[in-house]
Amino acid sequence: MHAISIVTVCWNSYDFADLLLESVNLYSAFDHEIIIVDNTIDPRPISYQKANVLIQRNNIGHGAGLNLGAQHAKHPYVLFLDIDCHFLRRGWEKAFFEAMEGYDVIAGRGVPAKPIRPACMFLKQEVAQKYDWRPTPGYKGHRITPEGFDVAIQAYHQMVKDDVAIRLIDSQPNRYSTNNGEEWCINDIPFIYHHWHGSHLKERQVDFPNVDLAQDKLNLFSKIPWRIL
Repeated sequence: MHAISIVTVCWNSYDFADLLLESVNLYSAFDHEIIIVDNTIDPRPISYQKANVLIQRNNIGHGAGLNLGAQHAKHPYVLFLDIDCHFLRRGWEKAFFEAMEGYDVIAGRGVPAKPIRPACMFLKQEVAQKYDWRPTPGYKGHRITPEGFDVAIQAYHQMVKDDVAIRLIDSQPNRYSTNNGEEWCINDIPFIYHHWHGSHLKERQVDFPNVDLAQDKLNLFSKIPWRIL
């Protein structure tokens, strides 16, 4: 049976971290570990027994966090997940392993300027550790900061040059009716939910016109099945 190292990066996003850990505990059947690279200045203890928390004295960023997490991964497969993701059902490991046949990487499909979505990436360990996942210098395609940033884009183009076999998977609208979320699917079955901007709620003062992220988060957290009283 294959084993998986789940790598995520946290920056003040403990509400979402708790949700991800709860879903891992509920829906994971295969042997796994979770590596959390915590960039928070005043980190909170995380008690999940399979979590390896790597506390950073300075915020090293998302992409550098993925690099660090991959270096510490002890299992042959690595799943990069954004902190504002969580699993939706059992069987996610089996689905990813079956979809991985003939490939080295499974990742979310993006748009032409951003062909790969690093929020959900399933990789062989040697691929995860080989490439640099830090932000692409000069990339202007993301609206979070004025200068623009994003991770995994330069790594994607380098993988293409190296003939790494990449399978891109699609997403669909999410079940929680949030304005800022999607579900990543294998063979049209959704396995992972991703809130596009959840990690920004406490991290930055961000202007998203016509979107109330606090209400969006409330809408999400009020509909998580195992949290409904």
